[in-house]
Amino acid sequence: MVRTMNDEIPPITFDKSMKEKILELFGKSVNEEGLIVEKENRDNLVLSPEDGKPVHIDEFGGIIKGSEIFIRNDVVSLMRVAKDKK
Repeated sequence: MVRTMNDEIPPITFDKSMKEKILELFGKSVNEEGLIVEKENRDNLVLSPEDGKPVHIDEFGGIIKGSEIFIRNDVVSLMRVAKDKK
């Protein structure tokens, strides 16, 4: 769990089916291997900005506001995003 400046607000967690619904809102889906892809072109993989590798549905941690930068749900990825936003 990542702590925020306001620890009174509990973190939001969701299961795989909810992740897929959120991705669908952004025009994405999940292929047979569990990788996030463009809904209209399933050959086009969604890549993580920190290492350029495909993002698996189990690693999906969110989408940064105002963009389509997908982040993994691990501490290192979240710290990199927070550092870049300063």
